[in-house]
Amino acid sequence: MVVGLLVFVLGTTTYRYSIKGDEENPFLRIGQVFILAVRNWKITSSAIAAEEEARGSLPTESSKQFKFLNKALLAPDGSKEQGKVCSTGEVEKAKTVIRLAPIWVASLFYAIVYAQMITFFTKQGATMDRSTTAGFKIPAASLLSFISLTIMVFIPIYDRIFVPLAKALTRKLAGITMLQRIRTGMLISAISMLITVLVEMRRLKTAEECGLVDKPNGTVPMSIWWLLPQYILSGLSDVFAMVGL
Repeated sequence: MVVGLLVFVLGTTTYRYSIKGDEENPFLRIGQVFILAVRNWKITSSAIAAEEEARGSLPTESSKQFKFLNKALLAPDGSKEQGKVCSTGEVEKAKTVIRLAPIWVASLFYAIVYAQMITFFTKQGATMDRSTTAGFKIPAASLLSFISLTIMVFIPIYDRIFVPLAKALTRKLAGITMLQRIRTGMLISAISMLITVLVEMRRLKTAEECGLVDKPNGTVPMSIWWLLPQYILSGLSDVFAMVGL
């Protein structure tokens, strides 16, 4: 991870979008929008409307949202010096950040599901029957490879079959929007968790019937291949949600 971060940082100067030396950090400018909006909380909407009219900015659907941020267009002392007021573009960028908040919150739930793939799934498999006909025991963590295999199989299917069909129905170039792709992936991950719960209930019931409860070194007489559907669905959810995110 450290090496990957270093490689990423070393290529900063070659990136297409970069901050020039004479430009201020965009995060600071967006942060300033929120600060000025809080400072100007007493300013009335009529004063904001007058300022927008003076700047010649026409009201749009986006400008009608989060109107409290429009207060950053004015300074408490009436000054219009650089740094004391924000431009219309900076205010709109701050509004865009707020619009992304629901996506970020929803992504947290997907991240929780994603974490189960490399932790809980493996712990499940470690307690189950991993033996094969050749007397070889399948490593519990090796089933993670089915996630990658599923991605490799379904990405061509997505590009060659799903997208053309969706394009014919929606008349959109990509077939479905990026948000629809993310939502589909999250729905599939939820189905994967439902199957995981059902398999876990059966595993615990089998362990109880065999007297293996609270025996971490015991092997539940239940094949590890019961976990295969949840691994496949997890890989399928990555095709939609992970790529979309």
